Amino acid sequence: MSEVTEESRVQPDSVGAFESLTLFKVKFDAAESTRSKELFGNGRMQVKVQVLVAGADVNGNAVHVPSEVMDSIELVHYLSGQPLSNGWRASDEQGRFTLESRFSTNDVSESYDDDTVHPQVRTFWVSSSSAGETQVGARLTANQQVIRSNGSTLYSAHDSSVTLSAKEPSAYSIESFRWQQVRRGNEEPGNRIWNYYLGLYPQGGQQIKLVDWIFQGERGSYIFAAGNKINEWKTNSLQGTLLLPELKNFLVVLPYAGNSIAYTFYSDAITTKNKSYSVTVNDRDGELTAVQALSEYSSIEPKSRNGEIFHFRAIDQYGTEHKLAIHTDFETRNFSLARG
Repeated sequence: MSEVTEESRVQPDSVGAFESLTLFKVKFDAAESTRSKELFGNGRMQVKVQVLVAGADVNGNAVHVPSEVMDSIELVHYLSGQPLSNGWRASDEQGRFTLESRFSTNDVSESYDDDTVHPQVRTFWVSSSSAGETQVGARLTANQQVIRSNGSTLYSAHDSSVTLSAKEPSAYSIESFRWQQVRRGNEEPGNRIWNYYLGLYPQGGQQIKLVDWIFQGERGSYIFAAGNKINEWKTNSLQGTLLLPELKNFLVVLPYAGNSIAYTFYSDAITTKNKSYSVTVNDRDGELTAVQALSEYSSIEPKSRNGEIFHFRAIDQYGTEHKLAIHTDFETRNFSLARG
């Protein structure tokens, strides 16, 4: 259910049943006077829109607006009075990418002409999947009558709306993305572990945080490159993993402690011993982490070499996707970043 709040006050004993609306307003926040806002039209970024209502009985006494009336509230295009469409969507659920208000939901400071009016509030979260602008109103059903906030309802003077402008999501050149590798250190002889950090720093280095990534529409740590018995310079085992941003430690297992003269007789340098490492990851705010794990030795598993180009989408703090790709060069043991 959406969030419904109200200011409580002791009502006179003589009040009757709900008869009509005395207040029907559409605002970004109960305490905010702003009438227009911008968001990115990426389908994820949301703006909070609240509908404030208050009711009265037949004698004009303030009364509680019934739950069935509150439940009937929906956001509409102001001019047509029809439900949001053409990429615009109103949800009861707040997502991860919200344009924050300067006010808390409980900070209601607006003064009303009638001090007996204490509005009940229904909260929505609005997003757009494309660029464009719309004027948002509301409608509800009370006493079997549909009432709209655009002043079009017979015997209703309620006229209230807010304007939302969805901007085209920003796109950045590959030069705006920082791709930096850092050696873990203190590995066993023959083992090497690198953290690759992915960040976004356009406009002279001002950071836009990367908060998530997806592959084929799904989340989850993903091994994008792997090889065994690859017979490259000081490398027979290679693995590359892009990690979920909420992980703080990642377990790496590498072949180690092989025969010191194994290369003299066997290029695969096979060993049956493994070493486990707990690798700290996602330790840079607003950057994603990939881990490269290398060993001079190989395991007894069959020879393999998988993964050259890994296409994925990084998601920034505003919910915008950025198509990227990690290229694996087995010969140089290098991961490079490119546009996807």
